[in-house]
Amino acid sequence: MMNEKDFDRIENYLDDQLNEKETLDFEQNLMDDLDLEKELNLHNEINEAIMEEDVMDLRAKLEAIDIPTTQKEKRKIRFHGKWRLAAASMIVFIGLASAYYMLGDKTYTNKDVFMDYYKPYGIVINTRSSAETTNTDKVIKEASQYYESKNYRAALSLFQTILDKDSTNLTSNFYSGISNIQIQEYQKANKNFIRVLNHKNNLFIEQSEWNLGFCYLMTNEREKAKETFNAIAKGNSFYKTKAKEILSKLE
Repeated sequence: MMNEKDFDRIENYLDDQLNEKETLDFEQNLMDDLDLEKELNLHNEINEAIMEEDVMDLRAKLEAIDIPTTQKEKRKIRFHGKWRLAAASMIVFIGLASAYYMLGDKTYTNKDVFMDYYKPYGIVINTRSSAETTNTDKVIKEASQYYESKNYRAALSLFQTILDKDSTNLTSNFYSGISNIQIQEYQKANKNFIRVLNHKNNLFIEQSEWNLGFCYLMTNEREKAKETFNAIAKGNSFYKTKAKEILSKLE
């Protein structure tokens, strides 16, 4: 059975604090005492775990509850009784957690993907000269100012006055779509982007298809989202590479 003296010898041996004769005696005892050898191996594993850079956060937490982590401090503690059990459990936990992290596949939720990749689109609206400015242009300009200041509801209200007269207005539909995403009205945003896509040839085609994929994610239509991002990945869109990344997370 291990005693206090044995624990002292183990710590001194690991810290090179034994003289030549004491070291030889200790190593001879290791050959004859299986329990002593097991205890030495346990101490070795504990010291290595504490010194691992990958568990620096854990060490900080241990320090906060006064568990020694420096070489000098570690020599003061005797890993027996409850401390030995806790330390051994910690090693097992670290090993299992590392294996899970390295080997396990993370499952990405629709919201995870949305949060990682979605960003609101900036304003790229060309305004005409004052002589050519129409009432629609004035409303779009004012709506754009609200949009840029992130007052999406006010922007939507103005864009809607244009869509009430012309439901095919591309600028109003696209920025209404983004504004609706920003206030979590994903079904409405979906309709805005589909109107833009139905036009076939315009400035907002790629951006509308990209954002439509996010709408499908947030309405839990994962298969439709995958179809949308797959179409982007197969094309020559600016978003091609990111679409491939998203697909790998949705598999």
